[in-house]
Amino acid sequence: MNPKSYSFLLFFLCAQNFTTACPVGCSCNGSSITCTSLSKPEFDLLTATLKEAPYNETTELHLSAVSEFLFTSLPDMLKLNVLKIQASPGDSEWFLRRHQFSELQTLHFTKCDLKTFPKALMSLTSLTELDLSDNKLENLGADSIHIRSIQKIILRNNEIKIIGVHVFRYMPTLKVLDLTGNNMSRLVTSDFTSAVSLKELILRNNKIELIETDTTDPLQQLETLDLSGNLLSEVRLEAQQNFRHLFSLNLSSNSLHVIRQGFLQLPDLQVLQLDNCEMSVVEAGAFVSLPRLHSMDIKNNPNLAYFSPNAFGNSTAFYRLNIQKTGFKRIPLTILEKVSQLYIKDTALDCSCTSRDMKDFGAVTIIDWNDATCRTKMGAVQKLSHLEKSEEPCRDNLLTPFGVKQTAIVGQAYRIYCANDGTNSNLFWVSPNKTTTEAKQPDLRKSAVKKTDYFTTTLLDPSYSKNHEERVHISTEYYGFDVVLESDAGYYECVSKSDMKTLLTRKIELTVLRPEIYLNASYVATTSVHLSWNKNLKIEAVDRVALRITASSERMFKRQVQLSLYNMFRSYNLVNLSADKEYEICLEWYLTDSETMIYKSCITQKTRPFKTVMQSLNAKLAIGLLVIMIIVVVFCCDTCIHQKYAYFSRMKKQAKMQQSISGQSMLTQSSSADATTYENFQLSVTSASERPLI
Repeated sequence: MNPKSYSFLLFFLCAQNFTTACPVGCSCNGSSITCTSLSKPEFDLLTATLKEAPYNETTELHLSAVSEFLFTSLPDMLKLNVLKIQASPGDSEWFLRRHQFSELQTLHFTKCDLKTFPKALMSLTSLTELDLSDNKLENLGADSIHIRSIQKIILRNNEIKIIGVHVFRYMPTLKVLDLTGNNMSRLVTSDFTSAVSLKELILRNNKIELIETDTTDPLQQLETLDLSGNLLSEVRLEAQQNFRHLFSLNLSSNSLHVIRQGFLQLPDLQVLQLDNCEMSVVEAGAFVSLPRLHSMDIKNNPNLAYFSPNAFGNSTAFYRLNIQKTGFKRIPLTILEKVSQLYIKDTALDCSCTSRDMKDFGAVTIIDWNDATCRTKMGAVQKLSHLEKSEEPCRDNLLTPFGVKQTAIVGQAYRIYCANDGTNSNLFWVSPNKTTTEAKQPDLRKSAVKKTDYFTTTLLDPSYSKNHEERVHISTEYYGFDVVLESDAGYYECVSKSDMKTLLTRKIELTVLRPEIYLNASYVATTSVHLSWNKNLKIEAVDRVALRITASSERMFKRQVQLSLYNMFRSYNLVNLSADKEYEICLEWYLTDSETMIYKSCITQKTRPFKTVMQSLNAKLAIGLLVIMIIVVVFCCDTCIHQKYAYFSRMKKQAKMQQSISGQSMLTQSSSADATTYENFQLSVTSASERPLI
């Protein structure tokens, strides 16, 4: 080969290598290109390269920190399936050419200061996954996303507060929606009724305080719901009706201090997470309405001192339980009988009790056995794997999770918790009036049911019976009140006895606070008074508490008006009162079965007297009426004068006509030169013709 041919071949190979080299600032892997921190010239070079083979057949393109990024700068990429753009602000309008990304299935546009949903999304008809996380989106409305093929939407860490009506009407195939880290304060179930294919809803780390139910249509397809990191204190039963087919529920990092009996009623639920919920008590029957519950995490609840042995009821499907970093002193035997896998690392177990219970661990697999520890009487930490069985008795203990000084508010449902820690001793309660009652096991048959308030019940059924069960419930776990009264304040004693010998006693002081509810007359008329008040009592036993307004006067007059406990406007217009009379008006909450008063707030208000016409007039109105009267008088006088003038004019004309017809003439009062009255027209003409010419 001669030198010229060799030089030409070398130049050809170098040129070919240059045209196929990966663009500057990018890395290439097959049909995938990843570029980071591109300047404007480098981005322009990339767009030019993507027009040429083989890069015009790229299937994945990842761009991060690109200066002055614009969608219009990218060429038509007919085989592009994945496009991920990060930290590249500059294009908020998204002007896309038709068929620019005809096969695009995954689009990520994150950390780009996007404030509104681009209309150009409608042109991406093949898109199945959309990620717009870490932007500044505020509204998710019905016109935000119209992509019928979309299956997964990720909108993490935006500023979305509410979900608009019919948002999901144009997304019939949507299966996953992630709204983690937004500003939502409530979850309205009707917002998701049009999401007919939604299986996973993630609302982690929002500000949700309440789940509102305004529809009876359940979310049939929803399997996974994540509400962790919100402000929930309960999950109302009526809200659960919309999620009856849930498979997995995450309520971690909410303020769920007490897990009550019938806490959840989800027949298909298998996985439940309650980590880091500031939990202190799990009552008997808490999970009795979860027949398929398979796995549960309650780790990171260091204040969880009491977990009822009857929390699961007769459930047989339970398999896995994680109680790591909880306040358990002793694991109830009934739990050991039900669980197959147990996690207990960093749990404050009592060594003396654990050593005696080790024989019962045979059917349980403690996954973290080598890391599990307990504490001795002296406070030393010892590994369970090194613990030897001991005949040392397990210390009796009365658990009071909320201390010996507790506070309740009038009207609320409240329970004073005190229970034996795994011993077989009998428990007795002594009330402030020194009445001693032996505690019984909680009745698991009474699961939570939706209660209808007394106002609605009596409205639909006037013959409704007011008979209720006792207001006070005493069990081996608590001394409970359906409705707290001021008279319930005092000292309660929890006594543990064995063979009639007192072993332990806990004296608990209950302080009852009276809320400040002010009744106000915002407007007073002659026969009505418009009332308003600043807040309502928090009533849970809505079936046995009623709200009314009473009005009474000195003459033995008394009226009662029944109101609903759900009066959200906190106002009422009291009508049909007498004028100029003083009334005592009261807002009252009371027990329907015994008429016992729970709370009462009263005011004294006098209705306005009736006024005469003159008393009702003010200065402006009086001046206005005077002006109108003057106008009317002037109009009447003018009309009268005009009529009289017209009458005299007509009479004068008639008189002249009569004189002309009779042939008479008369001198008139006219000052004209010709004051003669002629008999007819001809005479006047003749007279005029006979005048001498001047």
